[in-house]
Amino acid sequence: MLYSYYQETELEQWISAKYLEHGIVSLAEHDIEHIARAFDIELVYEDCPSFSDNEDRVIFLNKHADDLTARVVFFHELCHVLRHTGDQRSMPALFRSAQETEADQFVLYAAVPFYMFAKLNLPDQRPEAIPFLAEHFRIPYHLAEQRLDQVQRRVLHGSLMAAAREADRRRQLVAPQGWSYETRKVMEQLERQVAGLRRNS
Repeated sequence: MLYSYYQETELEQWISAKYLEHGIVSLAEHDIEHIARAFDIELVYEDCPSFSDNEDRVIFLNKHADDLTARVVFFHELCHVLRHTGDQRSMPALFRSAQETEADQFVLYAAVPFYMFAKLNLPDQRPEAIPFLAEHFRIPYHLAEQRLDQVQRRVLHGSLMAAAREADRRRQLVAPQGWSYETRKVMEQLERQVAGLRRNS
C-alpha cells in the first residue's frame, strides 16, 4: 500500500501530534494506563457505567468490561477529556451530538494511529489484515476492519487525485504549434508511421 498518498484529517493530525509530544511513539506505549499517565489523567475502575469528568481529568471505566471494550471506551472518553468542555447533561442536544460524533471519530485515530499503522508489515490479504490489526492494537475486529477500510479508501483517493493532477499537468503541456499534449502524441506517432512507410517503399 502506498502510504505516501494517505492524507490525515485535522483531528488525526492533532491526535498524532499530542501522542508524539507525550512520548507515545510505538505500540509499547500504546497502553491505556500509560496513555492516561502521559496525559495526567486519572483512570478509575468502578462498578458503574463508564464516563469521564473533563474538569477533574478523570476517566471512569466499568471494571467488569473486557479489555477490548475498555480500550474502545477509554479512547472515546479520552476525547472528551482532551478536547471537550462542559457538562453534557446540561448542554443543547446538537452540541452534545457534535461532541459524541467527534469522540467516535477520535476512537479510530487514537486506537490505531496512522504513524504506528504505517510501520507494520500488514498482510496483503484482507482476511489476514483485519485480525492482524485487531491483535496488534488490541481492538475489536469491527474497529480494525473500519480503520483498515478508512486507510485504504484514503490511499486510493490520494492516488486517484495524484493521477488526475498528473493528467491535468500533461494536458497543460502544449506543443509550439499550439497542439495539446494528446494531439502532439498522435502527430508524433503518425510521423513515425509515415517515415516507416517511406523507408519500406
